Amino acid sequence: MRRRLAKVPAAVPGLVIFLILWLIIYSRIDYSTMTTDSINNLWQSLGVENLAVDPLSSLSVLHIQPWGVNALYALDLAVSPSSHVLLLLVYFLAGAGSIWLLVSTLALVGVPRSWRVGAGVVLALLPGTVYYTFWPYNVTLTGFFVTLMAWGLATMARRPMLGAGVSAGAVLALQLTRSTFVWVVVLAWCVFLAVRLVRMIPGRKVLVTLVPLLVVAGLSAGSQLYYWANFQLPTMSSWSGQNVAKALFFSGNLNVTSGAREEINQDPCLGELLVAFETQTINIWDPGGQLALPACSRAVVPEPKGIPAWDQNYREFGPLNFNSRTGLAASREWSRMMFIIVKNDPTQLIDMALTTPTGPRSSGVGLYLDPSDEFPWIDAEREASPVAPVSGLLSVVFGPAMVVLILLGVIHAIARRDSYLRGNWVYWGVLGLIVFHAGTSTLAEWGENMRFRAEIDPVLLLLAVMSLYAISQSKQIPGLKSSRS
Repeated sequence: MRRRLAKVPAAVPGLVIFLILWLIIYSRIDYSTMTTDSINNLWQSLGVENLAVDPLSSLSVLHIQPWGVNALYALDLAVSPSSHVLLLLVYFLAGAGSIWLLVSTLALVGVPRSWRVGAGVVLALLPGTVYYTFWPYNVTLTGFFVTLMAWGLATMARRPMLGAGVSAGAVLALQLTRSTFVWVVVLAWCVFLAVRLVRMIPGRKVLVTLVPLLVVAGLSAGSQLYYWANFQLPTMSSWSGQNVAKALFFSGNLNVTSGAREEINQDPCLGELLVAFETQTINIWDPGGQLALPACSRAVVPEPKGIPAWDQNYREFGPLNFNSRTGLAASREWSRMMFIIVKNDPTQLIDMALTTPTGPRSSGVGLYLDPSDEFPWIDAEREASPVAPVSGLLSVVFGPAMVVLILLGVIHAIARRDSYLRGNWVYWGVLGLIVFHAGTSTLAEWGENMRFRAEIDPVLLLLAVMSLYAISQSKQIPGLKSSRS
C-alpha cells in the first residue's frame, strides 16, 4: 500500500482537496451573474460594453491598470459572454497550478516528499486559495505567476535556459497584470537570472541562454514605453497619487508639513485641491469633483479619441468610468500634490506601515498579515464553503506563522555555514521578491493589504517550508555555530 501511495504525485492530495472545495463552492454560488457584476462594477475594469463592443480600441486607451486582466475579460466576453466559462477555467487552472508548482518547486530544491504533500494540502485548505479563483481579478493570477517565477528559478539547476526563460516570462506576466510589478522589477529579476546563468555556464555558451532574458526585458520596456508615450506615466497605472492619498488619509498618518504646504500653495490648483482633500469635500476618485474646483478648471484634459472608454465619464452600466480622459487629467494633479507631501516627510509612509493612531494592529503590516479571506468581494464564497470555520482559523495564523518561520530560516542561514539555505538561489531570490511585495503593499497602500498578501501566499509557504526543513536538519540548536565552522 505504501509503495502504491509513493507512486502518487505529491501534489495530488492538495489538488484533490482543492477540487472538492472548488466544486462545492461553485455549486452554491451564481458564478455567471457574479462575474458579470464584477466586470461591470470593478473600478479597474473597462466594463462589459466597452470590452465587448470595441475591445482593441478600449484596451489601447487603458491607463488605470496594466492591460492584462482587461484583455482577459475581453477574450472571455468574445468566447463565453454570459457563462464566463473561459474565466472560470483560467482561474481554476491558475489556482490548481499554484499548488502543483509549489510542490514541484519543493521537490526541485530537495525537500522530502512528506513535506511536499503537507505543503500542498495547507495551500489547498487556505481559504484564499479557493475563494479568489471565483473573483476574476489579479489575486489568483499573481499567485500563479510568482510561484511560476520560483519554479523557473529552481528548474535552472537542471535546465538553465528553460528555467530562466520561464521565470523571466512569469515576471513579465506580472507586469502586465499587476501594477505593483513595474518595469524596474522585471529588469532587476532578469539581471538576477543573468548573473545566475553566467555563474552556471562557462564561456560563450552562456550568450545563447541569455536571449530569452533580453526578449523579456525588451517587451517589458516596450510595454512601459507605450504608457509613457500615450499617458506620460512612469508606471502602468495612473492611480499612484490617489492610492497614496487614500492610504495616508484614512490610516490617519497624513502629515502635510509647512514646507510642503508652502510649495503646494504656489500652484493655485494644488492649493485648492489640498484644502478640499483635507476637509474631504471632494472624493479622491471623482475626477469631475476635482476638476470642478475653480483653480483646477484649466487643467489640461487630453483630447477625445472617439473611444467611449476614453471619452465618456460614465459607463452605460456600472460606476464612473475611472479610465476616462478627465480621470487621467485629475490623477496627474493628485500625483503632483502627493509627491510634494511625501517628499517633505517620507517617514509618514513608514508610520503608516508600522502604526496608526489606534495602534499597530491597523497598520499596513498589521493588515498585510490579516486573514486574506476577510475581503468583501469574496463574502459569497466564504459563506458557501463547508469548511469556512476551520480554514478561517488557518487563515488567521497563516501570515504571522509564515513570517516567523522565514525569519528563523534567515537567522539559520546566517548563523550556520552548513545551512541548507545559505547558498540557495531559490530561497534568496524568492525572499527578495517577497520583501519587495511586502514593502510596496504596506508603504503605498492601506485598507486592502490582506488581499495583496494573498497574492504571494504560495511563495510564503515555499520559503517557510524550506526554512523549517533547514532547521530540522541541524544537529545543533539554530543560532549556534556548527562544529565545522
